Amino acid sequence: MNREEKNLNTKTKIMESAVKEFASHGYEAASLNVISEKGGISKGIIYHYFASKEDLYLACIRECFSDLTDYLKKNVKETETDDILTDYFAVRTEYFKNNSERAKLFFGSVLYPPDFLQNKIREERKEFDQLNRNMMKKIIQQNPVRKDISQKEIIEAFEIFQNLLNAGFRNVIGGRADIVKHEKSCRAALNIFLYGIVRREK
Repeated sequence: MNREEKNLNTKTKIMESAVKEFASHGYEAASLNVISEKGGISKGIIYHYFASKEDLYLACIRECFSDLTDYLKKNVKETETDDILTDYFAVRTEYFKNNSERAKLFFGSVLYPPDFLQNKIREERKEFDQLNRNMMKKIIQQNPVRKDISQKEIIEAFEIFQNLLNAGFRNVIGGRADIVKHEKSCRAALNIFLYGIVRREK
């Protein structure tokens, strides 16, 4: 094994241990000592690869959002509007079920981000957020929308709506994130956002 492979293996080992710790305890309560002990890596080695606990946490967040985004790109089908929405949430839920540690990390960063890291987390999830915007644009393009509302305004409203939904869900569940319940709630709320609640008679 050459030096580059050894460095990659060591870094991967650190990240795997860190993801478990951050997923289980969140940023504030997570411990570098536990990451070191459970990963079988000295604390000095962790600091060799990551400048701080914050740096390690953001690396885990980056990897989590990148992996989820790649999975969605590969598995969400390009179909009719309602199917796009249904398929998107089905694929997302499937990913979370098969990647429980990353799921916890994802929901921790979305629902309970450390206040001082919110802007940095937002940077790490840019590609994921763009994927969601693109999905919304496809839905807009495939449906008749009001002529007095621009696509830009709809996307901005959608992002505000998402933030409000997450804040409301956080208040309802307290400190425990039920992934399946969250995904069902998001799917139902987005459906209402898109199609409304009032049936209009012709």
